Amino acid sequence: MTHPVRPTRRQFGALLFALLSTASRRAFAAGGNPKDNGLGGTGYISPMPDPDNGLGGTGVVGVIRGFGSVIVNGLRISYPSNAEVTIDGEPANPAAMRIGHVVSLVARRENGAYSTKKLDILREAVGAIEFVSDRKMRVLGQKIELGRNVKSDGLAVGRLVAVSGLRLPDQTIVASLVEPVAPGAAQLLGTVTRAKDGGLEIGGQRLEGVAESMLGRRVLLRGAQRGATLDASHVADAPWLPRGAERFVAETYLERYGSTVTTASGLDLGDANGMSFRGVVRAVVSFELDPAGGWSVQSFEPTESLGAHGAAGPRRMEQEAPKAAPDQTPPPSPGGGGTGFSLPGAPAEPGGFGPGGGFGLPDPGGPGGFGGPGDMGPGGPGPGGPGPGGMGPGGMFHPPGMRRR
Repeated sequence: MTHPVRPTRRQFGALLFALLSTASRRAFAAGGNPKDNGLGGTGYISPMPDPDNGLGGTGVVGVIRGFGSVIVNGLRISYPSNAEVTIDGEPANPAAMRIGHVVSLVARRENGAYSTKKLDILREAVGAIEFVSDRKMRVLGQKIELGRNVKSDGLAVGRLVAVSGLRLPDQTIVASLVEPVAPGAAQLLGTVTRAKDGGLEIGGQRLEGVAESMLGRRVLLRGAQRGATLDASHVADAPWLPRGAERFVAETYLERYGSTVTTASGLDLGDANGMSFRGVVRAVVSFELDPAGGWSVQSFEPTESLGAHGAAGPRRMEQEAPKAAPDQTPPPSPGGGGTGFSLPGAPAEPGGFGPGGGFGLPDPGGPGGFGGPGDMGPGGPGPGGPGPGGMGPGGMFHPPGMRRR
């Protein structure tokens, strides 16, 4: 059953920019090498270039459950051996992908099979463990619950880790993979909200070096933790939905408040009465943009019911996200005139602290090969198969800068 809903002005403006940016991409900065503004300089670009030129694909966001192609949200999606893969915005070998990573991609369907040429992986938090007890921990101020298949062996205060997973509506991260990493810049991915003291924060982590214009936006930032504050040196827009798609299949936590259903990332699906649940659920949702500019929910596949756990309750946005005309880039953060930024990589330590080189899903293996295009899988995500462990991504991230008008 189809349930047309309407996004808010803030959500529609952000989506309109994401869609039209594929048709009016900004020119690269001359010379090709972006300027790193250093601490306090927040060159503003997307860490994830458009996956496809033009519209027409299916945007897929969710936890990787298996390989032999890549299995996400019950879909088997093939990719070539030379597929473009990024991890935290940095080019990576396809073999660096792991079961438990959260992937974003645009898939094309041909003869009943899905395929893609680009896969983007972003991890929610990269930093030192500040607290760990039982199956809960904290990294960069983020409350983290370990998923049922994530092992806690070897997790200790001070360990440097990268956490992948999905956020609950209250912004707690439910980890699907925890990987050890080498020393490097702290990294945080999430929606910027207003702190009680009037400043800005992500999931309770106080932020410095982030412009007011970022309020309400989902961003990827890197910087240094100074006491209770994360001092951001680099900030980049990180839309939840991949660009270059006209329909989406996304794994997310949903919260019902009255008759309104909202994703954990803040997307308001409106009066979605066809989704019969109470409180919070984890689900795979298919939806698309209808001709009138609203959301049309095509299917809803719940996989876990949490009741009131993780609920955020009624929310009020103090400020709408700034609007950007179709021919303009989003407004940059203050602190310098650079056109881009350079992020240090965070390679995984060899071996790790548990089986498979990480703490995540049992033996969180990489892809076992590049099979032919796969067909539609089961209706909901199932457990991924094991595979050998290995090294994570490393090196340096140097995305192209973007010229400002």
